Amino acid sequence: MTQEAPFIPYADRNTLPDQLTAPLEAYEKRMGFMPNALKLYMHRPELLSCLIELNNTVMRDPSSHLDAGLKRRIAALCSLLNRSAYCVAHTTKTLMTDADESEGEGWDFQAEDIANLLDPAYTPDDPAEKVAIDYARAATIDHSNVSRKILDDLAGCMTPPQIVELACLVGFWKMYNSVHEAMHIPVEAALQGNVAFLEA
Repeated sequence: MTQEAPFIPYADRNTLPDQLTAPLEAYEKRMGFMPNALKLYMHRPELLSCLIELNNTVMRDPSSHLDAGLKRRIAALCSLLNRSAYCVAHTTKTLMTDADESEGEGWDFQAEDIANLLDPAYTPDDPAEKVAIDYARAATIDHSNVSRKILDDLAGCMTPPQIVELACLVGFWKMYNSVHEAMHIPVEAALQGNVAFLEA
């Protein structure tokens, strides 16, 4: 399977500042390849550095107050709601990664698990996860009209740090999804099958 070319060329990785070598190697090791999005961000190393740090802080920082698996599930859901083929492919790939072959970034999801998660009728049993999903849906679809009930439910089952982290998580994926889709970043060949989750 092939992938289309980006509308601007990918940047030359060899021209990047030395301080980006380690973060990029860590990213590449975790993903198993260098994402096309990063190959475009390399045109602006200063932004690339900030985006890697922001991604790491939101999704996997040791200071996190939210469960990493919950954050990964919400990332996939937000990417679906934001209609981001690129991010749906990436977030579902991460959920489907073998936990034994990853460094904390694999959840052994099967295709049916992903389909269930992305189904509009999906309702988790755990009350905190349910309200987190409700918030993610509401804030993604219309951030100015998140109901007071959802906010009160959040306050009733999550700590303030968890709520702030959740809000930033949803906002982070709104930004990522928007940038990646507006630039029509090609989905990597190995992940193109995962785009089908967008239309499931």
